[in-house]
Amino acid sequence: MQRWQHLFRSRRPRDAMAALVITGPAAVGLLTGLHRTAPTPTPAAFAAISALCALVVGLWRREHDLLALVVACATFLLTDLPYAIYVMTFSLTRRRRWPPAVLSVAVVLLWPTHHVLFEPTVRSSLPANGLNGLVYWALAAVAPFVMGMAKNSLEEASVERERQAALATERQQRLRESTLRERSLTERAGLASMMHDGVGHQVSVMVATAGAISVDPAATESIRRRCEQIADVGRQAIAQLGEVLDVLSAPAGADGAVARFTVDDIADLVRDYRSLGVEVTCSVDGGAGACGATTGDLCYRVVRESLTNVLRHADVPRADILLARADDRVLLTVTSPLPPRDRPSLPGTGRGLRLLADEAALAGGSLTAAPSGDAGVFVLRADLPCGRGAGGAVGRSAT
Repeated sequence: MQRWQHLFRSRRPRDAMAALVITGPAAVGLLTGLHRTAPTPTPAAFAAISALCALVVGLWRREHDLLALVVACATFLLTDLPYAIYVMTFSLTRRRRWPPAVLSVAVVLLWPTHHVLFEPTVRSSLPANGLNGLVYWALAAVAPFVMGMAKNSLEEASVERERQAALATERQQRLRESTLRERSLTERAGLASMMHDGVGHQVSVMVATAGAISVDPAATESIRRRCEQIADVGRQAIAQLGEVLDVLSAPAGADGAVARFTVDDIADLVRDYRSLGVEVTCSVDGGAGACGATTGDLCYRVVRESLTNVLRHADVPRADILLARADDRVLLTVTSPLPPRDRPSLPGTGRGLRLLADEAALAGGSLTAAPSGDAGVFVLRADLPCGRGAGGAVGRSAT
């Protein structure tokens, strides 16, 4: 079925069918002898005129419709065959060429009207004469015009149905997007509430406890100093938690101002961890500081995760950081002692390095973390694209 639809929609098959509509009746007229009553003097002239008309109408009825209409009318006058005019009437109506279409209908009615008014007894090759012939030819002339208008109406209805279907699909898509957006907002609100009620409460208790210890008269100066550091770290964690909650509470798609870190912030991070008792050596190549905002932020968070793991797991809290630039790449290496097997370490989620590895891969780089061949050494290596210079990055010191 689709093949036949494609056949009738193609131009060449339709041109061939239009020519066949003209040559078919002409061939029948030659075989039955009806050409003898036509104004043409010989059968050869009858056939040549019909063939020429079929060629012109078949090929030029669109681009040169007026010329094709003149040829069709001349063929009608010379052969008494109106089929070329039928084809032109349908074609002109389909393209909404109303004046030529009305003219073609009038030309078909001209000959029977002449017979009715002036030569009622004259015989011709027309299938009917007189008043009955006029009615017959009126119906025959109007039929292609009506068929063309019906075809236009069907196409307009089809286009309208397709437009309505597209609008309905678009409405359904918007409804699905709205449902997903509402579901996402609900999930984000629930996550924000859980983080606020759970993590926020626990960190607040930690800060309050550290503050209470720092003001205890029985506490030594060293204990007070460390408790104050714990309280400061907790306050910074609460502030960062507030930023995360603000992002989660923002509408989906809103441009939240998420703070980014830079390579320059690593120095503040190292100073913070040194104050917590971690021995950190840090070497930063000058060219590495000109990396892009995404790379700078990722380097900072990789160093932060590494130092946090050292503080949490290592027997000797020590780390060596080397950040260098090679061509258009930034190479980050963090070396630290392996944790002892006979001593339990502080608990962790185990997701930090995996998430950072995924982010490094998305950024076009790689991140590996594994024990080195040297006994007792854990090495983290990050190979990241340099990217564009960091602009507008918001630096922040946070442990």
